[in-house]
Amino acid sequence: MSKDINSRLSDLKSRRRGISSIYALDSINSATASVLKEKFEQRADGEWSKYALGAMEEVDPTYTKNSIAEGERVKSQISNRINTNVTFDYQGSVPLNVHIKGVSDIDILVLLKDFVTIDRHGAKANSVKYSTWTGPTAVVLLTTLRSDLEALLKESFPKVNIDVSGDKAIGMSGGSLSRKVDIVPSHWHDSAAYQLSESKIDREVKILEQKKALTFLNRPFLHIDKINTKDSETRGGTKKIIRMLKNLKADSENADLILVNSYEIAGLVYHFENSVIDVPIYNELALVAATQQQLNIMINNKAWAMSLDTPDGIRKILESEEKFNSLRTLHNEVSELVKNLAIELSTEAWLTSEQEINTLKKSYIRGV
Repeated sequence: MSKDINSRLSDLKSRRRGISSIYALDSINSATASVLKEKFEQRADGEWSKYALGAMEEVDPTYTKNSIAEGERVKSQISNRINTNVTFDYQGSVPLNVHIKGVSDIDILVLLKDFVTIDRHGAKANSVKYSTWTGPTAVVLLTTLRSDLEALLKESFPKVNIDVSGDKAIGMSGGSLSRKVDIVPSHWHDSAAYQLSESKIDREVKILEQKKALTFLNRPFLHIDKINTKDSETRGGTKKIIRMLKNLKADSENADLILVNSYEIAGLVYHFENSVIDVPIYNELALVAATQQQLNIMINNKAWAMSLDTPDGIRKILESEEKFNSLRTLHNEVSELVKNLAIELSTEAWLTSEQEINTLKKSYIRGV
């Protein structure tokens, strides 16, 4: 049996606000946090409508600001203590603003500043801009960087749990930190596109895989730009759907069967048709119906769905049969939300699938 709506709303609000010990850090009075109403709760009377709106709404900017502040505090300690010349940047759900937790993890790229690899086919590959490197390999440099980071973080944050078991990141949690922070040793890679544009969007990074003694390519800034662009083209519909799907996965009693991660969920929504997810704010619940229909198209067109690339072009979104099959579980979660919303909005006891969709498409939700 699926989670009842009261449990869903309670878990959603807890997730968005974080645990009570964090309230003071986020300028929210813990004594009043339980009765504090968010914007989405004021826009609808029905519980399912409140849940859907809350699942789509961005986390309160106060929490996001404090997540970044924790990242800045960690960056400052690294800068003050490390001997290697490094620079920093963020990747992941927080800078993209599709995170669903008030107390959200934050990923910090720690990039070697004096070492860069390049696409040899780029227009400037043979120019004076780049010189031949004769020093240690990228893996050696990043392994050394990681070792230095592990030591200085343990020294700088003696009460924080420093987890060095991760293959790609050093995990920091607890103690004086109000957020989990992942430190990712990496270096720049200047792609052919970047050599022409010199835009950060086109600049790539290579991240250390410690256990394999390898590096892998990542395009975090292109991913963010692609999603931001689509979000602008759809009046915010793109990010609302990404957040909703992430929340539905989090609240699912079959979450372990939904194998697509946050990055892949964003990639799937990136391939939704713009015309059906571009709706005015008063018609926001129509996005739930559109999501059901778009996922249904993917499920019924397996070859096409499995051919879809991530927005940054790094790889296929659905890399395995298991991931494709798990879309059905995610689709079921969306379908359940569609059904309950339609019944709530129409006050009918039962509706056909077509009536459910039409009810959401014609729905009206007040502003604040």
